[in-house]
Amino acid sequence: MIMSDDEKKVECDTHGKSDATFVCQHLSCGEKLGFNIGYDDENPYELYPDAWCDKCNDVLNAEGEWNDESEKFAGIKLLCACCYENVREKNWLQDDEVFHDLICSSFRYLEEKQKTFMEEYKADEHERWDWYQETGKLVFTHDGQPQVEADIHFSGTFSKKSNTWMWAWANENLDEKVKASSRNVKTIGEERGLKQLVAGHWDATEVDGWEMTSVLAKNLNAIGAYRTPSDNGFTYMVVTKAKWINKGILSKIFGA
Repeated sequence: MIMSDDEKKVECDTHGKSDATFVCQHLSCGEKLGFNIGYDDENPYELYPDAWCDKCNDVLNAEGEWNDESEKFAGIKLLCACCYENVREKNWLQDDEVFHDLICSSFRYLEEKQKTFMEEYKADEHERWDWYQETGKLVFTHDGQPQVEADIHFSGTFSKKSNTWMWAWANENLDEKVKASSRNVKTIGEERGLKQLVAGHWDATEVDGWEMTSVLAKNLNAIGAYRTPSDNGFTYMVVTKAKWINKGILSKIFGA
């Protein structure tokens, strides 16, 4: 593992050039050791914050701070982002029943809302959709005329290329207007110790995208959710408010 000229990048023999991360020596080669995260106050939403095992956390608490003793015990190791995610997967400890219950209750909530949203606003029947990060709006159009305008909050994106999920809050390419609310889910994850809600990026499926979106939907009392495709995957979002702008055209076509 070699740090490149760019101090934030590292050259990994297995994964190539990637973001540099730091974990304790125990995590780098262990399993089911616990995964404690140290957030930088100046960057509380970074993808790969420093991490250490439960034993290191015990020493840290005993010392009261990172000092020569606690740092010596931790023996910090440099990892690439991919190795970090592998280590996190092997060592994170959580109550899967808590996670399962959260997903089930959230999905039930969204299912009930989604049927009404799709029927009332004919979301799958418009010719075109466009979303605008700067305003946080999703607009459906027909015959070149805006028909429905919705207030949206992005939950995250799924990549078909890497089969991974990235929470909106961790995506630097998204505007604050559409990603800020996704941090609510991260807070829930921190309170309940749930990796899928805390980790900004992880191996996933398209179904995971809907499940994570349902958690945000329930948190925001959303009226529905929507998913838009891209060359690389999908962008998931929840809808908190919607209104018809020009119902006349579609009322003739769809009986809206």
